[in-house]
Amino acid sequence: MRYFLLFLLLWTTSVFALQSPVPSPAAQTEQAPKEMPRVIMARVGTREITVEEFMGFLAKNPTRVKEATTDEGKAGLLREAIGNELLMLAMREEGLLPENPTEADQKKAFVQLINKHFPPPPTPDDATLRDYYQKHTSDFGIPASVRLSQIQIRVKESPSEEDKANARQRAEAALARIEAGESFAAIAAELSENPRAKANQGDVGFVWRDGNAWLTQSLKGLKKGEHTGVLESPVGYDILMLTDEREAIITPFEEARDSVAKKLQVKQQAQARNAYVKQLADRVGVEIVLDEMKGSFPNGVFP
Repeated sequence: MRYFLLFLLLWTTSVFALQSPVPSPAAQTEQAPKEMPRVIMARVGTREITVEEFMGFLAKNPTRVKEATTDEGKAGLLREAIGNELLMLAMREEGLLPENPTEADQKKAFVQLINKHFPPPPTPDDATLRDYYQKHTSDFGIPASVRLSQIQIRVKESPSEEDKANARQRAEAALARIEAGESFAAIAAELSENPRAKANQGDVGFVWRDGNAWLTQSLKGLKKGEHTGVLESPVGYDILMLTDEREAIITPFEEARDSVAKKLQVKQQAQARNAYVKQLADRVGVEIVLDEMKGSFPNGVFP
């Protein structure tokens, strides 16, 4: 049942944050906040999700603020908010909530909704578990990792072409010095604009080899002791040196069996939940209202 409780906890953390209680008149007078313009992000049936609610959700979940710094992250958070609103609507329609529900009422109602529409699936048979394990072996153990040194030349946010050209020129100059025989560590300590790397003569420690698509591509074909050329990176331009490697340590199937079952069951239940939410969205109607977000859903909110 652990995976079921985790699923419930993740959902309630986000959905209840969006159902913010209205401050008392005394608290409103005391704080005297400036009234924010009411900007609608999305409409779920007749219910509107505003930017203010979205920001309130992030304020109560600070670990997720980083997600909102990218268009993809914002779209994912908004999709989650819409899905939560649809589930709240379903609980109301099915009479699972009293008129003024408490948090405990909402949790109880959600458990009832889960059991009716997307209950925890049974444990898959051994053949299914083995097949899933073989296709996701790296998920069960310690992934392969690499130790890197880095020289990073950064560009400011929203850089001009001139800014980018100047930064690349500085990175190319650093690369030329390395290829002329100067120490990578000494140049990193002198030039790197990543404070952590600069303080450690470029060393950024061990990272997962396949934990980031950009990094995986950048290290393709690179051997221990070799360095890359100038790479365009998410923050500017990087030169990377591979200084050490660690092989993946994979947990044998027999030892990982319970973890495989739990992971597969969570995935299957999430798929059933998503299918149910899509049915609700098709029936109720979902609309992205905020113009800047419309492009993030080319195939609809729940394709």
